[in-house]
Amino acid sequence: MSQGNEVQLPIATSHANKVRRIAHLSDVHMLGAQANPSHLHNLSLHFLSFGRALDPEGRTRKLKRALAVARQSNADHFVISGDLTEVGSPDQFEAFAETLHGSEIHPERITLVPGNHDAYTSPDAWKQALEGPLRSFASTSSGEPGKVVDRGDVVFLPVDVSCFQAITRSAGELTPAWGDALEHRFSDSGIANKAVVVVQHHQPFAHARGAWQWIDGLRGHVRLMDLLTRYVRVQLLHGHMHKVVDRLVGLGKSRIFGAPAIVDDTEEAPRVRLYDVRGGVLEDAGMCSTA
Repeated sequence: MSQGNEVQLPIATSHANKVRRIAHLSDVHMLGAQANPSHLHNLSLHFLSFGRALDPEGRTRKLKRALAVARQSNADHFVISGDLTEVGSPDQFEAFAETLHGSEIHPERITLVPGNHDAYTSPDAWKQALEGPLRSFASTSSGEPGKVVDRGDVVFLPVDVSCFQAITRSAGELTPAWGDALEHRFSDSGIANKAVVVVQHHQPFAHARGAWQWIDGLRGHVRLMDLLTRYVRVQLLHGHMHKVVDRLVGLGKSRIFGAPAIVDDTEEAPRVRLYDVRGGVLEDAGMCSTA
């Protein structure tokens, strides 16, 4: 990586096999195994899960099935791009971690980032989760700005755009520190010949309506889109929109990819998005729904 007087940013090196295929899951919205006695907590769950059943067992089964399908897809690395839980409470992170461990996918092959739902309980919910139930996955998941997960021909840059806010908002934020760290990484000659994959929860482009952008969009999106325009070898995986997204940046192939929400799938047919890595770029490999 870059030498000299530049700040040295964290690198997590995985010794697993080279990455040829990536499985992309998103928006799990895991519920805890037991109801929280707090009346306010339960009101929040009902508000955030409007239109969906508050069924902890059902959501667990959906994630189990999706992980099984992803595992059978011959993927080498697995990305889950945020909203791992419904409100980011400790019991929900514990239920999510238990399901991940039950998948028998090695933790170093899994990259996690938080979404807005993972930060509704407390400002440091993600930090506590990485130090607690998700500690086995911490080395390959979002942590300090600039962290790199180096998988040989592919490097993942897991970004935390979550922020503590009222449940009536679902926005994200790319802070100046994260923006600076990404620019430092993008310009690093040490990864110039690798596929560079940013993973975050929110889409990097704006909503069409300003009011909805304030409620649900990404603060700092202008800088991020500028970076993606200037650094043409960088690709980005996101969730949040609960649908498949393929977006061009400038000329050439799609470089922004969104995945559908696991919470919206049926238990029998989860939708896992796949990408193949060829020549330093990601190519859509379709959707896998059966093992």
